[in-house]
Amino acid sequence: MDLSWLRVCAEGQAEGCIPAVQLLYLAALLAGVVLLAVIAVRSRDLSTATLALMPVAIAINIAVGAIVVVLRLPIYLDSIGTVLVGVVAGPWAGALTGLLANLIWAILPVPGGGGPTVAFFAPVAAVIGLMAGFWAGRGAFQLRADDDRVGGFLALAAGVAASAVAFLGIQRTVGLSFGDDLDSQMRFVLLGLVIVGIGVAVAWVSGRTIFRLTAGDPRIPRYLSVATGIAAAALVFFVLRLLFAPDGYFSLVDGLEDDGTVDDFLGGADLTGLALPDPAGLALVLAVAVGSGLLLWSWARQGDRARMFPVWVGGLTTGLVAAAISAPIAAGVFGGVTGSGTDALVALFRTLGLNVFQSAFAQGLTSDPLDKTISYTVVFLVLVALPLSVRTMFSRGESTIVD
Repeated sequence: MDLSWLRVCAEGQAEGCIPAVQLLYLAALLAGVVLLAVIAVRSRDLSTATLALMPVAIAINIAVGAIVVVLRLPIYLDSIGTVLVGVVAGPWAGALTGLLANLIWAILPVPGGGGPTVAFFAPVAAVIGLMAGFWAGRGAFQLRADDDRVGGFLALAAGVAASAVAFLGIQRTVGLSFGDDLDSQMRFVLLGLVIVGIGVAVAWVSGRTIFRLTAGDPRIPRYLSVATGIAAAALVFFVLRLLFAPDGYFSLVDGLEDDGTVDDFLGGADLTGLALPDPAGLALVLAVAVGSGLLLWSWARQGDRARMFPVWVGGLTTGLVAAAISAPIAAGVFGGVTGSGTDALVALFRTLGLNVFQSAFAQGLTSDPLDKTISYTVVFLVLVALPLSVRTMFSRGESTIVD
């Protein structure tokens, strides 16, 4: 356990220590642990079963997160345990699990640990746990194709899609690349609020019109199966582009360090040949994504199989919130460089003319929604595999019944 980084920096010292303001931040996080523990106890989330699950969930977070760091993947996957606890034991237990996982990981001698980087993102992990409990309470892990709450998830997905279209439209017209001065940052934030406002408006209108559904409405299974196919196609597309795009993950694994020496990563393997040049690569990925979407749409039309869509909406929105919270931390505290595989995405966005904050935010919008959607999917599959008697041992276990 390496705690050398906890030394307070002397005047003029910049390495091998931590600035006083950052140390105060870490102290505030420890106070947050105590506060969350008190709230979780008062809300009766911390049952004996939950206390037994939390160490396992923290170990899952650290183990999977460390593997991702070693592989330099442009995602995280370090919140699977947090989401699991949030779903079965409630939002406060989930938030406490996320906060503790990051603080413990920061002091362990494993990849991505041994320093303040992981600890500083503990508030993000806490919010992820809160949102997992929130979505579980709204039935995201148990909705069937005759539940009128499906309309809310469809409307929310429509709002997110509208925000994405508005983002692309503004980028193509006004542009989102500004300087580092305060006025530029304010314009960037203002445009971001406009984009969010468009999404909220579309979600509100669609939720009161086309997606205003009643229990047993015959449109629900039809809407759900189509939405499942579209969401699956989008998920496959973004995963494949993140890996195989000309500037994707494989294009960066060339077997060399920045100074030209042989990289010890994967034994110096050169995987750049796996990066697919456009437009052929884009067309191939698009074809695979559309084919996957059609297959899943066909599968979801049969019986009550279209239950993954609400889970994906929960993961997507959790990722968007996580990106909004983590970007200021990554940019303001670490200059956008955190030592993970996502640094490559930040560097890519920097080459496109975005400043540090904008690059960190763009990286978050690229990685976090995909990352949290995958994490929610894994948790859903785990819950399906667990016996009903095990799920209902926890305080919120009734919200995870998906049989």
